[in-house]
Amino acid sequence: MIETINVDVAIVGAGPAGSAAALSCHKHGLSVALIDKAVFPRDKVCGDGIPLKTFKLLEELGFNEQDLFKDGFKINRLKVYGPDHHVTTYGGLTPDASTKSGCIPRKAFDNALYRRAAAICRYNLTGYKLEAIENGANIQTLRVRSLKTKSEQTVVARAVIAADGANSYTARLLKLLKRDQAHHFDGLRWYFKGKRFDSSVHLFYDKRTLPGYVWVFPVARDMANVGIMINKKHKKNTGATIRDIFIDVLESNPRLKAVLNGAEPLDEIKGAPLPLGTLPGSRITDGVVLVGDAAAFINPVTGGGIYFAILSAMKAADILAELLGKNVPVSKQNLQQYEHWWRQTIFPGFFYSDRLKKKLDSERFARLFFWLSSRFKPVANYFIMVYGRPLPKGALRHPFFWLRVLMGK
Repeated sequence: MIETINVDVAIVGAGPAGSAAALSCHKHGLSVALIDKAVFPRDKVCGDGIPLKTFKLLEELGFNEQDLFKDGFKINRLKVYGPDHHVTTYGGLTPDASTKSGCIPRKAFDNALYRRAAAICRYNLTGYKLEAIENGANIQTLRVRSLKTKSEQTVVARAVIAADGANSYTARLLKLLKRDQAHHFDGLRWYFKGKRFDSSVHLFYDKRTLPGYVWVFPVARDMANVGIMINKKHKKNTGATIRDIFIDVLESNPRLKAVLNGAEPLDEIKGAPLPLGTLPGSRITDGVVLVGDAAAFINPVTGGGIYFAILSAMKAADILAELLGKNVPVSKQNLQQYEHWWRQTIFPGFFYSDRLKKKLDSERFARLFFWLSSRFKPVANYFIMVYGRPLPKGALRHPFFWLRVLMGK
């Protein structure tokens, strides 16, 4: 016999986006079923970087930064290396509020958020895989199956938040967001351990990775997350796999070798897809909102998505609470405010980052750009402002933007 449970909101995916959505829904008095095929704690391939703006969002959900950093490492400095090994440095080894961020292994970070969310959910269905979904403006019916017992349950909800990651099965079932390589990166991650790392993040724009890069993100005093973000063109052009290119850069880039000198690989290389925020398509349909990686909310230059995951999850919860509170249909038409919000708030930053990403696809441009960045502060300021900030629409047409580029420290 298939058990049926009833809630206001079913959330598919219990990572940071799903957990943030659950906590936000709970704040609005909505009942939640949290569904994820994984059982937590579980690993998630990522760079493990958590920017300051993410911690500010988490504070709104009741998290304490210091508690989260019990399993992480504070970062004060960013060093960016061009194809000719010219270096641009942001911040210093002394803590500075302007560069305050950190690295926390996603297994620990995600589990901290999940534990808080699971405690307030009416139903916690981790270890359950979504099998089918019937969506509509008023009722959403989800069929889920336990991967352990093989038993099935039916979840009936008034709305669904899809937070099930870059390979979102929810989006595929509903035929949302067709993936294509023009708006896609692939990532690999490898943990290294055995040397003392300082509080610096390192980005290496090697000619073999452009417009992507290799990163070194310390997650502890003696351990770092080392990875690569790259597109398919390199495999097409050279026949080499992403893994081959990654190892080649690790073994031959002199600056990278110096940073990792004394450290050894801790585990195996793992990979993950990175759908980028410029991916065309709607993030809504009747009764359903896509958030986080499921919505392809990933910065085209940085590959970062954790901030946008939590931000979009909180916004989706706010909008659903408003609609459900008024007892109006959660139709695609009524969800247009979410579509309008992300296109006005999130997409402009993706657009500007994508323009820079396309420029960095040229080795000639990248060589010149990072040489200039290492010597002229305005160029360095431009990079960091476009690199990771959620810029508003029309930002590059505003004199204040260019004043900050020219005068910023």
